[in-house]
Amino acid sequence: MKADDDTYIRLESLVASLRPLPREDLYYGYVIPCPSMDPFVHYMSGMGYLVSWDIAVWLKDSEIPKKHLEGPEDKVFGDWIREGRRGKNRFNAKWSMYNFPEPPTRCTHELWPDTIAVHLLKNQEKWIRTLNYFNVTSNLKPSKLYHIP
Repeated sequence: MKADDDTYIRLESLVASLRPLPREDLYYGYVIPCPSMDPFVHYMSGMGYLVSWDIAVWLKDSEIPKKHLEGPEDKVFGDWIREGRRGKNRFNAKWSMYNFPEPPTRCTHELWPDTIAVHLLKNQEKWIRTLNYFNVTSNLKPSKLYHIP
């Protein structure tokens, strides 16, 4: 899986969502553009997408990626998958993957329990609000090595 550094991924939720899916030729993520629900039309958002191991090996060996390296990473990756006729098993994880709720757009909604990933955590406040919502830090003991207000 590839994910942006401003994306919080809930690994248990991700694993649970992957369990029933095929293990081969898999392309999984949040379909772009926001209103689209069809994973076969465009590509998966750079917030985070996953491919099965066979696709990762194909990418390593294929000439397709070597010939097309310019442009937004997620769109270029989608082009590689399309040109190589890979990702026959595509799954859209929308709306369990989404952008942080503020500012509101067509790509956002409130934080909710069935979340796999929250994207656009561009500042400390957004990270803190997200981690607090999911009770991620509630059992952490204080440390002298960092300070979180």
